[in-house]
Amino acid sequence: MNDKKKLYKLIQTYSFIIYETVLYLDGHPHCRKALDHYAKYKAKLAEVTAVYEEKYGPLTIMGQDSCGDGWNWVKTPWPWEYDDDCGTQRNCGCRRN
Repeated sequence: MNDKKKLYKLIQTYSFIIYETVLYLDGHPHCRKALDHYAKYKAKLAEVTAVYEEKYGPLTIMGQDSCGDGWNWVKTPWPWEYDDDCGTQRNCGCRRN
């Protein structure tokens, strides 16, 4: 698994943990352990998302920096334009095993 896929998997994992914790907090809004758990994984998600977006571009429109040389959101490949095997754009010339 390449670095991009590892980072994305962490983002998915941390997001899942956060959503599940939020569901628990809906029924237990004063649970200190759950609140700390939420804060811990929210920080981890922000950190890994920042690393991913710095290396590979924004994950969502909210990660788009509108400053600089223009609107870059549409310049990067869409998620379905990547090859599942090598993690690069389709037709990149890589060989599949």
